Amino acid sequence: MNRPEYIIECQNITKAYDDGHLQVSVLENLNFNIVHGQSVSIVGASGSGKSTLLHLLGGLDVPTSGTIRLMGQDLSNLSQNAIGKLRNRYLGFVYQFHHLLPDFTALENVMMPLLIARNSKAEAEEQALSMLEKVGLRQRVLHRPGELSGGERQRAAIARALVTHPACLLADEPTGNLDRRNAQNILDMMLDLQSELGTSLVVVTHDDELAARFGQVLNVFDGTLIPQP
Repeated sequence: MNRPEYIIECQNITKAYDDGHLQVSVLENLNFNIVHGQSVSIVGASGSGKSTLLHLLGGLDVPTSGTIRLMGQDLSNLSQNAIGKLRNRYLGFVYQFHHLLPDFTALENVMMPLLIARNSKAEAEEQALSMLEKVGLRQRVLHRPGELSGGERQRAAIARALVTHPACLLADEPTGNLDRRNAQNILDMMLDLQSELGTSLVVVTHDDELAARFGQVLNVFDGTLIPQP
């Protein structure tokens, strides 16, 4: 079977929340697609709906109306279990805070998605070591998160997200908890890996300077998406 043209398709996406007797609209009638190998940054004011949009793209939340397709499959037609399997196969996630398991080493943390996917322990270890080397942590694989710097923890989190070679990596403020130097280094690494692995990359950021380095910049403004020149 041929792979779908788009990794993620959004058609007429609206998201609203009930606030007492009022319905507050966050996103209104969004239409856009994520293609294979694309890098996209999503910017906007605090509270504009950037993270909400990312959660919708990842199947972690459902739109009030409209259609989201992941690898050609309409998420609204799938059970939560089926969405979870599709998400685990095709998507990787990185957040502002690393969410590494504190009692496990960097190697064990990065192995986890592969073990959950029922890869053998030997295969999981080999792939995790390879990915940790790509993010510059080959000498730190046996360190636990508490023994790593902030930048190193985020590198380990990125390795964990990429170790399954997802079609698309979704990242929510991945450099927001880092100083400028570490933020630049992390972004350099993510863009290099995106190019090397052919993975699409969608990053929410409040930093316009970092956002400008992506192939496409989308600005969330008044619930709509405005492409930046």
